[in-house]
Amino acid sequence: MGGRSRPRFALVSPYLPAPADSGGRIRIAALARGLARRGDVVLFARAFAVELQGPSSRRLAALDMYRAVHLFTRDLPSGLPGWTPWRARDATPVGLLRALRGAHRERPFDAVIACHAYAAAALRGLPGARRVLDEHNLESRYARDVLRAGRLEVAALARFERRAWAHADLVTCVRDDDAETIRETARGAVRVVPNGVHLRRATWRLPSARTGRAVLFLGAMSHPPNVAAAELLAREVLPRLRVTAPEATLVLCGRDPSARVRALQGPGVTVTGTVDDPAPFLYDASVFANALPGGEGTSLKVLEAAAAGLPLVSTPEGLRGFSLRDGEHAWVGRDAASLAEAILQVWRAPHEADARARAALDAVRDHDWTRLGDDFAEAVLA
Repeated sequence: MGGRSRPRFALVSPYLPAPADSGGRIRIAALARGLARRGDVVLFARAFAVELQGPSSRRLAALDMYRAVHLFTRDLPSGLPGWTPWRARDATPVGLLRALRGAHRERPFDAVIACHAYAAAALRGLPGARRVLDEHNLESRYARDVLRAGRLEVAALARFERRAWAHADLVTCVRDDDAETIRETARGAVRVVPNGVHLRRATWRLPSARTGRAVLFLGAMSHPPNVAAAELLAREVLPRLRVTAPEATLVLCGRDPSARVRALQGPGVTVTGTVDDPAPFLYDASVFANALPGGEGTSLKVLEAAAAGLPLVSTPEGLRGFSLRDGEHAWVGRDAASLAEAILQVWRAPHEADARARAALDAVRDHDWTRLGDDFAEAVLA
């Protein structure tokens, strides 16, 4: 692309994608590394003040892959109120768009990649660059079902994302059913690049080798579906477990726990807050309970558990988008009672848990982030 030996990419994120400690940040970092193995990646990110607080070492290490980093904290929003959804106005402020277009005039980018539809304003005004949109969710559906946004905002976001799909040369997304919806509007290519896991970083441990009765739930603890799952596990599932297994405990591990999650801390319940690495928790637990009541995209946390050999107990929504099935790779429950019974089944039958853990690992081998990052880069360069 562009006749140069090393391609040049602009990556636009509506939040700071570092450190990689949430699903969206993990995906952006993995795909950016795939691009960085092919060319030079320049990051343009809307950064919020809270994202820049605390120790900077992990944040700076996560930004090492980029040739240059441009962060925009306080700036005028772009777009028109009432027509442009507020998330899109906030995601690509005026200063970010000016800096992106100025950098392109100075030295053209071969491709610009916008992460999430609400950052799609970045795809305009860069003549000659391939326009790529990576969808983590269907954003209008996410706003309606997860954020409970107002009707006018959801409608504006639906219009905005359809225009973004039609304008892009390539749209990538995480699920086949999302791709079908996008193809109804898109004029360019649509490709599924699923979410993944860093298999080489995982420490495998068979369920039968795990001692104790620690139940783990992992995720960003301010994300509404994760908050609901944490409350269900702490208030309804754990008490049922302790009738049969009084030593049972629950660990809620993840960044930025909300006040509702922090209030769950107590006897038998640990709220870790932000951790540098979830691997020790994946290694020590005896069950991973993904009690999500709903959500969009796919749940990266089940891949991390499967890669570590941790038995998977989940709602059907928690396994969405992956080829992980009840009775073969996981135990599925639909409410507190059935989730608790599934966890007890794991503890009663460790050899069955071993068999399902091995099957789950086989099922997620195709989801290695290194391969998926390379696939994404090849699609961008196509």
